[in-house]
Amino acid sequence: MTAVTLDLYSLSIDDLRKYDLGLIEAITELKTASEAYKKMAAVGVGSFHQYDIAWREFLQAIDRAWNKILAKCQNEKKWPKLRSKFENIRKNDPLLKYISQARNVTEHTISEVMKDWDANLKATPVANGIQLSWSAWDRPLLPVTNRGTTFHPPKTHLSKSMSFYRKNRPNVEEPRVVAELAMLFYINMVTEISNEIFPTKLLGK
Repeated sequence: MTAVTLDLYSLSIDDLRKYDLGLIEAITELKTASEAYKKMAAVGVGSFHQYDIAWREFLQAIDRAWNKILAKCQNEKKWPKLRSKFENIRKNDPLLKYISQARNVTEHTISEVMKDWDANLKATPVANGIQLSWSAWDRPLLPVTNRGTTFHPPKTHLSKSMSFYRKNRPNVEEPRVVAELAMLFYINMVTEISNEIFPTKLLGK
């Protein structure tokens, strides 16, 4: 078996198709999600509308990745145990649960899922002039309500606080940090499932 590193930020789908990847459809969706993330990063402090669109694209793609895994693995003997493991994590981890429900809200409602940065600029007179202060840059995620149940932006992920993750990503807005963590989880999940069910080989070898 050949080990393949899923470097979705630099490898193209054509590159990945050189390998006999059983979950190529799911990987394609993760690549789409990574492209949406790149759009978010490129927008930065620019257009909130374009940033919001990219975030919604990310949510759609990451959710489709799971659906592609379900479709591909449904008849595999080793799948029930793996499915139980990952469904349990997806349903109980606050971050993964939130992005799944946020996707449902973007698909089926007209509700907002984030808000733009409020600089809250203040000018305070001081002895030598005026002191300016403002709120830290962010585009906060909003609570989302699906079928009468409200899901709040995650405060933890895989038993670690979001403040822990955000401390390691200073000046990076909340949606991007959440996207990065979700991508890492999904890439690791696809890798584990692939290794268990679909041993990989180079095509033509």
